[in-house]
Amino acid sequence: MSVRSIRKVTLVVLLTVVSLPLSAGTIRLSKECYLDKCAGAWAGQMIGVCFGAPYEFQSNGKPITTPLEPWRPERIEGAIGQDDCYVEMTFLKALQDHGLDISFEEAGQAFAASQYPLWHANFAGRENVRRGLMPPDSGRPEHNRHADDIDFQIESDLFGIICPGLPQESSRLCDIFGHIMNYGDGVYGGMFVAGMYATAYFEDRNVLKVIRAGLDCIPADSEYHRCISDVIRRHDEHPHDWLAAWEKIEKKWQDDVDCAPEDKFNIDAKLNGAYIVMGLLYGEGDMLKTMEISARCGQDADCNPSNAAGVLGCMKGYKRLGQELTGGIEKIRNANFSHTNYSFNTLIPTCRAMAEKVIERAGGTVKHHAYLIPRQLPQPAPLEQWTDQMAILSAALPQNELDLWNPNWKVLACGHDMAPGVRGEEFGRNNVLVIHPVNRETPAVLAAEIDLPNTPDPRLYLDVASDPRGDFILKVLVNDQVAAESLVATHGQWMTVSAPLGRAKEKVQVRIENHANGWEFEAAYLAGITVK
Repeated sequence: MSVRSIRKVTLVVLLTVVSLPLSAGTIRLSKECYLDKCAGAWAGQMIGVCFGAPYEFQSNGKPITTPLEPWRPERIEGAIGQDDCYVEMTFLKALQDHGLDISFEEAGQAFAASQYPLWHANFAGRENVRRGLMPPDSGRPEHNRHADDIDFQIESDLFGIICPGLPQESSRLCDIFGHIMNYGDGVYGGMFVAGMYATAYFEDRNVLKVIRAGLDCIPADSEYHRCISDVIRRHDEHPHDWLAAWEKIEKKWQDDVDCAPEDKFNIDAKLNGAYIVMGLLYGEGDMLKTMEISARCGQDADCNPSNAAGVLGCMKGYKRLGQELTGGIEKIRNANFSHTNYSFNTLIPTCRAMAEKVIERAGGTVKHHAYLIPRQLPQPAPLEQWTDQMAILSAALPQNELDLWNPNWKVLACGHDMAPGVRGEEFGRNNVLVIHPVNRETPAVLAAEIDLPNTPDPRLYLDVASDPRGDFILKVLVNDQVAAESLVATHGQWMTVSAPLGRAKEKVQVRIENHANGWEFEAAYLAGITVK
């Protein structure tokens, strides 16, 4: 196509046209096109997460077939407080502070300095770094049973957004940041998503091409690659029936090999990645349809449409999204996202400046009105997969996770129900441990040897809460004698249990036991624990 003929097309097409090949190894991207697609990518994420927010983990192991809440532009205001957006901005700030050659440790320390609540792999990875275990070890399964969880996948969009046409660069950055909290398929989910964005800058309509480019960033022998490839095959078999495809994906890939075994809840990266791709394929380029199908697949039904809508928003560009979708942004464009100094208005030029550094690092050129970007084909990352998943996941509460709550305590028994583990936040408190009885007769048990303080009446104080739907019996035993026993029926409120520790010895053996009381929602939530 000649330059003269290009001038005849409309402005909309000009902004989103596939860049002109300047040589066998270079492609051109106008700055105006970059800014439009970058804004579309961020707007897509914001719209997608707010569209799906009412359905987050409300439908696990089954699709949503009832009517969904219609999109209203003002709903996008909720994006300001969404971790799907602000967590990745921590990574952007880290790159600004340390540069594109940021080390694993620098990336980990930047993440460890964040103060917002986190869950699952993010929480465990951050706590590992805070305790001195640096990435990539902080994300490895032997230290983090959430290593295959969705966490990095939902915050990897940034690395594709700042790497237009440069999937090797996006994968390099994903390798560094993704290993803070994830490993193997958990990291591959981020590389896959980022690779789709990198390609979306040069592909306006063909979502399958974008998906395949993302897949080319990860090893074909990985479980993640096989799962997404299976979604593509099911779409080929049932091109007009997403439910039929969903049922086959559910049957094969909802294997319950995740951080919450024996629970339909599944935060596994590849299963939720399948729902991203379901939305993109069956959405057929329509933003609302794409978000709807990703949300209807269930599980993490706000994160998945956020990733899908972000990729599609990058393909389309901001101007093509229209006021029906983006009309609410005007009201909040100068508002800072939670826990950041970035607003929508400052985020786009910041990403542009970072993208220019990435382009130059890759050997490209930044011109006055355009970027000359070296052609860069995706390269699959090295293969890393768990070899002992069931051995690690068979423990309802691994000791290394209890250590994140309090390393002085040991787990002696815990059941699998209600996803025991350490939570970033519950009922307004941070760093909360959740335990559950093994069965109706066998309690969950924690134990510690405690040095008695030199006080007249040394006591243990424990902040506890029950699930809003249930209760349990809490016992504190000192040297095998019951020192305190309480029915905890606070229904999401906190109470403090006090137990005398005695003065007979300098050290005492203490057990905390969570006993069933009717066998309905018997989880115990444990926050602060002190001895004084």
